[in-house]
Amino acid sequence: MRVGEFEILPVVDGTAYIPISEPFLNMPEEAWLAHREFLTSNLEVELALGAFLIRGGNHTVLVDTGVGRGGGPFRGGELVHSLAAHGVGPDDITDVIFTHLHFDHVGWATHDDKPFFVNATYRCDERDWAHFVRPEDPRAHKKLSPLTERMTFWDRGGNLLPGIDTIITPGHTPGSTVFVVSSGVERAILLGDVVHCPIEMLEEEWNGLGDVDPELAKRTRNQLLRELDGTEVPMAAAHFPGLQFGRMLGAQGKRSWVVP
Repeated sequence: MRVGEFEILPVVDGTAYIPISEPFLNMPEEAWLAHREFLTSNLEVELALGAFLIRGGNHTVLVDTGVGRGGGPFRGGELVHSLAAHGVGPDDITDVIFTHLHFDHVGWATHDDKPFFVNATYRCDERDWAHFVRPEDPRAHKKLSPLTERMTFWDRGGNLLPGIDTIITPGHTPGSTVFVVSSGVERAILLGDVVHCPIEMLEEEWNGLGDVDPELAKRTRNQLLRELDGTEVPMAAAHFPGLQFGRMLGAQGKRSWVVP
């Protein structure tokens, strides 16, 4: 995706496939069958695991860091190779910015108890740091505490870096954040985990996945999407298949999701 002087590139770390027979988004199997366009031929939901690379100006920005080499259906390991395909190495990253701090977004943040992107400033919402990086959450604490001296925080929406602004979208996590990339009159939106599957953009009553506060997450998501109705701004979410951008279109009171 090209946004004026900026280029936004997908950095795939892996892919997860979730059968709709499992309680994905807490909806029954028959409800999914009305939306077969979002399913694989095996009636699974495809979830990309990865990050976005933003290049432009004096910054090389990584939005999230994938899931890493974890086990189970959420298995990554390809992020470094995907960066290399774009001609970028870990040492080239100037900034790592997190949409939130769930495990599948921080997998490459550290390695061997050290920051993996050695030249980068790490940034996140301070509410997520307070929620996750504490002894009561040993997994997050072990993964993220090595970033303590490297982390900077935001606590409200606004400009973060040249051409990158934050919109605070609490619910999925306390500090869940959407990033708006803009240059001149052009813009694109990175939704993080406000939406996991495009179906959540069409069905306002469907729940999200892994929300800390499900009702707040639903209200936040629906409010944001209503504000975006009619804008046709390109957007992508952290788990959309292939990390592809698309546009939310509206006609006759109904939304549709269109990928070029």
